[in-house]
Amino acid sequence: MKLRTKEEQKFVFEMIGDDEKVSVKGKISGDAIIPKHDDLKMKAIIALLNSIDQKNFIEHEQMSLFQKYVEEIEETIQALKEHDGFQQGIKE
Repeated sequence: MKLRTKEEQKFVFEMIGDDEKVSVKGKISGDAIIPKHDDLKMKAIIALLNSIDQKNFIEHEQMSLFQKYVEEIEETIQALKEHDGFQQGIKE
């Protein structure tokens, strides 16, 4: 099943931190051909990753934070590749 439409698709997201407060939220929009806008989400992830500059972490002596996020991204991608139903209870 493909989602083909001329309408701009929108997806709103938020991430809850360990303190149970919203730590990041946003909205993405653009063309999507996959149900639930998963292709649009992937394009947004790539765009965000391409906007990160490791130099900023170095200059602010936060390389451990940079490494922590890189490891979390790598682990999330690995889990995504291993499971067809990633959002159906696979995450901790």
